[in-house]
Amino acid sequence: MSAGQSTLVTPANYADNICRWDAAAKGHFEVWFLTLNDPMSKLGLWFRYTLLSPLNTSDNPRAMLWAAVFNPSTPQQNFGIRREYPIDQFSFEAGENFKLKISDSFFSPSRATGSIENDQHSVLWDLSFTPSQKTYNHITRSVRLLARPSSFVCSPNLDVRFNGKVEVDGKTFFLDDAPGCQSHLWGRKQVDEWVWAHSNAFENHPGTVFECLAARSRFAGVTLPPIQSLFLRHRGEEHHLIRLRFKEQWRRHLGIGVWSFSAMNTKVYIEGTAQSRLRDMLQAHYLDPDGESLYCLNTEVANLKLRIFRRDHGIHWRHLETIKARSTAHLEHACRSADSSVKMAFRDGAE
Repeated sequence: MSAGQSTLVTPANYADNICRWDAAAKGHFEVWFLTLNDPMSKLGLWFRYTLLSPLNTSDNPRAMLWAAVFNPSTPQQNFGIRREYPIDQFSFEAGENFKLKISDSFFSPSRATGSIENDQHSVLWDLSFTPSQKTYNHITRSVRLLARPSSFVCSPNLDVRFNGKVEVDGKTFFLDDAPGCQSHLWGRKQVDEWVWAHSNAFENHPGTVFECLAARSRFAGVTLPPIQSLFLRHRGEEHHLIRLRFKEQWRRHLGIGVWSFSAMNTKVYIEGTAQSRLRDMLQAHYLDPDGESLYCLNTEVANLKLRIFRRDHGIHWRHLETIKARSTAHLEHACRSADSSVKMAFRDGAE
């Protein structure tokens, strides 16, 4: 498929990408993001279309474009840039063929385009993809009612292939079936802390996709224990696993650039590790609608290893196989304090 050519498939789940902001409400944020890996150049890419309507009535809503480029062979060249626009440069046409526009850039059910530059760098992208027909929801409705989160997340396109082109500092890369995903977040305030790992580019397993998210939300001024949601599609089987109240286990196995996790259901037990060199990560500063800061440490070129077990004879587990994604996994850790060991790539409200 040539660069810029858009598929004509209308997804059955298009409504999960519809904008939740009513163009007037204060105290709202919303994000549509794409992460992907180019098999040829080995670049990891991260694009975000965002809007923020501050809680303070004297602050005007605004829209933003973000882009980050990760090169595992020359990590010193990793960078992120953003551009802010007045809210009149943002529009959203709802419906089956929805179209989100920020200035001349747009995101639709099957295409994403954008262009950002500053004094040091420039990024341009024009990507098409065949949308998924089913959204992945990280937590069930019953868990949402229990946790009462201040923000929501879903992945309308958990496992897609991107085609088109990306231009980085004047050099053009043509993408052909680049694996990646697209997700949608919105709410009145982001959770206090989360860890996320994803890959749909495992060695020797082109149909495998993995997604794991652990998050701690705040309710009535109290930060709640983390909730972990894990999904694995492998060898034609799908596994959904959720863990509640695993605070101590999470803390023992979480560090900057590394996350070890495990989960089980009645059929399978999965344990894994997502790991990244610190020089392969970039740090982003976000602002909540109420003005509180959040710091996100992200990479799209992490390593991921999963060990898969199946229940055998009651309480025993039999190791089936170990699968790996090398420099093609996405890893992110966000919390309320900055980390000096990871390069600050961009700040919300300033370059």
